[in-house]
Amino acid sequence: RCIQLLNPDGFLGYIVPSKFTKVGAAKELRKLLPEKRIINQIVSFGANQIFKGKTTYTCLLFVQNRELENTNYYEVKDYRNWVVRDYKAEDYDTIKSDSINSETWKLVPGYLRPVYNEILKQSSLLSELIGDESIYNGIQTSANRIYIHTPTKEDKKYFYFSFQKTDWKIEKRLTKPYYQTSSGIDNLNTYRPFNPNSFVIYPYKKVKGKISFIKIDELEKRFPEAFKFLNHYKAVLANPKRDIKPEPETANEWYRYGRHQSLDKCDIPAKIVVGVLSQGNKYAIDYYGTLISSGGTAGYCMITLPDDCQYSIYYIQALLNSKYLEWFSSIYGEIYRGGYIARGTKVLKQLPIRIIDFENQEEKALHDAISDTQKSLIEIQGAIDKNNGNKRKLTVLQRQFDSLLPRQENNLKQLYNLGEMDDSIPLISELYGTN
Repeated sequence: RCIQLLNPDGFLGYIVPSKFTKVGAAKELRKLLPEKRIINQIVSFGANQIFKGKTTYTCLLFVQNRELENTNYYEVKDYRNWVVRDYKAEDYDTIKSDSINSETWKLVPGYLRPVYNEILKQSSLLSELIGDESIYNGIQTSANRIYIHTPTKEDKKYFYFSFQKTDWKIEKRLTKPYYQTSSGIDNLNTYRPFNPNSFVIYPYKKVKGKISFIKIDELEKRFPEAFKFLNHYKAVLANPKRDIKPEPETANEWYRYGRHQSLDKCDIPAKIVVGVLSQGNKYAIDYYGTLISSGGTAGYCMITLPDDCQYSIYYIQALLNSKYLEWFSSIYGEIYRGGYIARGTKVLKQLPIRIIDFENQEEKALHDAISDTQKSLIEIQGAIDKNNGNKRKLTVLQRQFDSLLPRQENNLKQLYNLGEMDDSIPLISELYGTN
């Protein structure tokens, strides 16, 4: 939806949602406009709210009925100053019309273009560093309420759980640890040791390094409790609306997951779990082979490092969680009320990771310092959680954490070495946190 304006200079203007530069629904519009090369100017209001009583992120889009070589971009820092035209030509960023396409438009204010370019110059995209296949979505069972449960108790062989007022048990060998969205002390957090909080029924096995579906005869013979439970809900799982892909080869595959994606990621020793829609501090490291669900902005993404990767997983985690990449996430991803940024696989793959020359002892030492400090922060936060209620221990531990966090920030500042430009990088929590 947009509002049409007539600009005094003779070209047409529209008030449009600023998300049109990023969202999939506007891809055709983003394809059309650059092809025609008719965009004269884009004015983004950023976090400024221009409609009283409404939370909207808005921009002005000006087009002309002729082919243009450049597009000018301006991001409003202070709405009142913009109203009285208190801004300069250098505040604009000039974009070549042929440099934008139907993909996400990476629009940066003129005054931030130098620091944006400098970070890119010393970095490699995450997807280039570790490979596209190492950045992936969670599983999709297409029937989470049937497959995912929280145990009421357990023994060596079984998990016990209650579902729809009935008590069940299931063989542990047919389950995988699972994480479902929670609040409180076990909430997904960069500085908190990650722990699965439930289990998922997993009718698969690994055969010669590949994931294989457990057929019904084997399920009934080797896992009778699991068979009993799944068969009880056959009508739900066999419902054609569940849309299992790829399509089952036989009629006895009704208990397969809706999609086969990410099943081969179970046995990976360590991965970073990312909350897709988050405010930062949402990059936890999992060592349990935990399965997690996809689900648009409500789900999770995962990042794994190849075996031959020289970079520490803690180094990657620290950079992803930093103000530098939080800012890049806001440029590439959609921003929602309260400073929430949608950072799915498409955004994660584009994030620039500062390259380390491991032959350079100074750079390697800085990489190791960032990694070790990150690991220590997580260990201290874990101790804080375990000593919840012990005021004497908590005071000491919190003091340690609070003193170590600025040290990590200084490590990252030294890593990027941006000089005075470092202070110009906006904090998303301040820009969008209260709007």
